[in-house]
This record gives sequence, C-alpha cells and structure tokens, in this order.
Amino acid sequence: MRKPAHVGEPSASKPLELVTIPTPPSESRVRRDARFAAPGEKRNRYHLPESLESPSPIGYRTRVSLSREEAGTLLSLLSLPRPARFVPGPALTERELFEESSLGVLSARQSTNYRGQREVLLGPADSERAASLLKRIGRGEAPVLDGAAYTHVVLARPYRTPFTFLLTFVGHRPLTSLVTVPLRAWAKRFRHADDIPTIGYLKELHLGVLADAMERATVIASAGTRRAQVFLEPFDLPADAAALRELEALVGLTAVERAAGWRISLVAQVGYVPEQERVPMTRTTARRLGAALLALRSERIQPGVNAEPSAPTAYQARQPMDVPEELTVQAGRAAYNAFAQFTGLSRERAKELVLLERIDVLTPHGKERLRMVREELEQVTDKIIARLPLWADLALGRALSRNSARGRKAFAMAGQRIYVGGLSRREVERAGLSFAHAVRAFGAGAARSALVAEVAGSTEIPEGCDLLGGICLMAGPVNQNDIGKQFFGIKDLLEHAFAGREPTSLLVWTLKAKTVADPIGNEQQLLDPRRKGALVDLRPGPHEVVAVRRGTRLEPLRQRGGRVNTERAFGDVGNFVTDPEGREIPGNRGAVWDADLGDAAVWPPPGH
Repeated sequence: MRKPAHVGEPSASKPLELVTIPTPPSESRVRRDARFAAPGEKRNRYHLPESLESPSPIGYRTRVSLSREEAGTLLSLLSLPRPARFVPGPALTERELFEESSLGVLSARQSTNYRGQREVLLGPADSERAASLLKRIGRGEAPVLDGAAYTHVVLARPYRTPFTFLLTFVGHRPLTSLVTVPLRAWAKRFRHADDIPTIGYLKELHLGVLADAMERATVIASAGTRRAQVFLEPFDLPADAAALRELEALVGLTAVERAAGWRISLVAQVGYVPEQERVPMTRTTARRLGAALLALRSERIQPGVNAEPSAPTAYQARQPMDVPEELTVQAGRAAYNAFAQFTGLSRERAKELVLLERIDVLTPHGKERLRMVREELEQVTDKIIARLPLWADLALGRALSRNSARGRKAFAMAGQRIYVGGLSRREVERAGLSFAHAVRAFGAGAARSALVAEVAGSTEIPEGCDLLGGICLMAGPVNQNDIGKQFFGIKDLLEHAFAGREPTSLLVWTLKAKTVADPIGNEQQLLDPRRKGALVDLRPGPHEVVAVRRGTRLEPLRQRGGRVNTERAFGDVGNFVTDPEGREIPGNRGAVWDADLGDAAVWPPPGH
C-alpha cells in the first residue's frame, strides 16, 4: 500500500468556533432529579446506586458547566497541529500519569463490558529505544520524534462480547447448522474470524476514538506543557518485521497473548514542547476540563422521545431546543480535521472520502427516511429470530431468541439529527490507505465531532437542566444492517445516499437535544439477572489495563500489594452526583491515593 502524499506537511486543520445551544425556557428545562430507593421500595435503573466500590477513575459525575472561555480552550485542542519537536522537561509524577491515563485508555468510548485495550508505558530510556524501532518499522502518517519523555504502547484484541457470541448462531441454514455453527465457532476462537465485517471494524473504531482522546489527555494532564505524537496506522505490514518483534518484546507481549489476538495497535510518543507549541491554560482550567471530559463518560443520554412508560416524569418530558445549523457545521469540520490528521491526507481529500448521510427529523422527508431505516432493521431482527438454530436456542433456554428480541431497543435510533457515516473501501484504497487505517481515522473523526456537540451541550448550563445537548455514537444499527447484508440480501444503510460508491456503514451519530443525563448504564443489566435494576461501574481500574515498565519489569499502575486505586481523577473539581437534598452516593468520591506515591517521579532522572 503506497503512503499518503501529504505526510510530514503542516496540519491542514481548520480552527473551530464555539457555537452554543440557546437556553430553553425555564418552564421547559429537564433534569434527572434522581433519588435513592426508599426503604422497602423496589430498586430500578432510575434510582441512584446505594454505594460504589470501584477502582475506576470516573465514578458517577455531573456535567461541569463550562464558561465560554473554558469551552473555547477545549475546542482549541480539536484543531492542533502535530508537535514538531520535544524538549527536555521535569520528571513525570505518578499522579500526572494516572490522570493522563484516566482521560485516555481508562475512559475512551467503548462498551463498558469490553476490555479490548491495554497499554504499556515506557520511560525516557525505553522511549529512545522505541523511537529507533518505530523508524525501522516505518510510520507513514507523521515523523517519529526524538526526545520523548515517555511512550504509550497500546495493545488491542478483537472485539468479543455476549453480542458477538450470539452472532455465532446467526445466518445458518437449518439442515447444516449442526456443522456450520461449530465451524464458525472454531474460526472465531483460533483464527479470530468475525461473523460480520463490521464487528471486526469495531476494534479499529475504538482505536481511533482512543487516539483522539490521548491527544487531549496529554495536553490537559500537563496544563498545556506536553503534547502527544500519535501513530494510528496499523502495524500489520512493518517495513522491518524484526523491529516490530523487538517492540513486542519490549512491552512484554507473550506468545499466549498473541494467540489470544492481542497485537500492538497504537503508539503515542509524549514529550514537553517548546513555548510556542504549548497550549496556554491555567491549572484551574485544566482541572475543570479534565473533570468535564470524565463526566461525559459517566452518563448515557436518555431522550424524552423514547422513554418507557414506567420511567419517571423527567424522562417523559420533551425539552424544546433550537440547535443552530452552524453547530453541525463545526462538528463536521472537527471530523474532517481528525481524519486528515490521522491519515496524513489533505483535508479536502478527507472530505471526499468520509461518507455521511444526514437524517434530520425536523426537515422534509426526514421522518420518512428514519422510519424506512427502522423498519428495515426490524425486518432483519425478525429474520434473525426466525432463522436461529432451534437446537441451540432450546439448549440455551431460549436465551438466543430472547436476547435477539431484546436487542431491538439497542438498534433503535432517536435524536434530532442523525448521521449515518462510513467509507468506501474502493475509494479509500485508491487514496493509498489501508481500509483498517481509514476506519481508525473515521473513529477518531466521529469522536472528535461528537465532542464538539457535547461541549455545546455543556456550556453555560442553566439552572434546572442536566445538559443542553447530548451525543450517542452507535454501532448497533450498523451491525444489524451488516447482518442483513451478509445473510439476507439487504443493502448497506448508505446505499440510499451513495448509490454506486460501494459504501460501508460504520457508525450512527445522533445529536440528542431533548435529554436528561443518566449516570453510567451498561450491558450487564441486560445480561445478568442479578444486576437487574442496579447501576454498576464496569470501567477498568488503572491496575487492570495499564502497566509501567521500570527497568526490566512491568508493574501495574496504582497497585501496591493488595491495595488498588479508588481515587477519582480530577476529583477536586467536586462534580459528583447527589440526590436533590445533596446526599452523596457512599464511596462515589473514592479516596485519594497516597501523596508520597502520587507525587513521586515515575522514572527518576539518572543519579536520583
């Protein structure tokens, strides 16, 4: 695959402008107003949890109401050029590393029950060696820099959840399923095959989301003094295979892990930058921005238009909203910025390759198009259930058909503005990119554009509102459509708007402007009867997915003997969920890690 022609040129990112969402009338404002269950009352997912015991740095948060200046600073991070060089700086403290990881791999958008990413952190000496190896491996999207203070090496594995287990039984012929189901299961287990292509793309999309988050994490955790050079191009075709093996050995990737599907998938060099490349921000601003970003990963958005009848009143209410057209323009600009940056292509070429169909329920024919998509997805679900192997469904107590039917809600689309986004493999490869690389860059673009809308929904939040707008990134409808394409002759969702371009849908992006924010929900509620009605935090703790290389050893981050982290990153901002009387969820604030450990240098300079 030839390299993009624009590698090494200055960033073509366009600066983003803050577009706020007009405040709704006071009588129409909506907030969750969640309470604890009364004694003897049956708990449900609308109640606050009784307590929280979690090593995750997130916890249950409320949105930080950003000032216009703070929102502008955050948006400025979405159009930064790549760093040109690194300069010497102070030794990194353990707390800084924890907070940077909290804004990166510990909170990047991915399913809460999918642990498909982990990372190894290399200190200055190992970073020098890693830079040499990266140059031998070959990086097409940007130059490898010298002088990194440390390096994130991210490993990822194929996307596998209870949903992908269900897919093992989808699309078989009745008389041959006794043979084809085991064959597919074998291929998934030992060859990491995917039931449908879009499941394979989820790993790549998540890596793109993480890459975009890591750039911001570095800047915010250092209050603007450090920057990250992120390499997102897949490592599957290295210029020097021996160099890749050396890098794998450096981060401790074992043969057993490789057999399980783990691979080096993303590398980010981090270093201090010259004064002219720093992002001006005060420490107070950095703290508030960090807390604001974690709050966005501590909620799911509940639109008033599709709440179940049993939901409390706040969920039933519509919050009238006028979303400026310019907001979606800025969101699109952010997406093109990210796609161009992470591929090395020009911004105009990025705009040609990224395919977006807008379904706006407030414009003519928008509701009809949305109804058409929903009906098609319903038809696919009906066909899945009808074609499930009866022998397998009966053996599992009808769990396959029940979970297939339960998935209807997950594949629903509700929002004021909906975008179906994707790529054309044919056009991407003609541009000199691998499709996997383009899918990763698309994921980064989707996350960055979503953040533009989330910032608008978090700026100057008025009294009585949870938020002024929310975002949902969904792969569910696309996966359901892909099942239809693979097994039932259904056309791709984007074929309607991009006929003849052989599109592949990847994500559905919805702007929800009539919303309340619900503390983190997760798939376990649907799959585990013991968790019905319980909000549980399934996000990982730092010791579970982050390892620090010191000398020749890999040490889990924030694990000392039997103790693990319970600190909530940027917890000093205090944006924790309470009931209307101000009562906090026990354990939600966590406990600050030992100061002596948190303030210590992760990699002390030689001689110290």
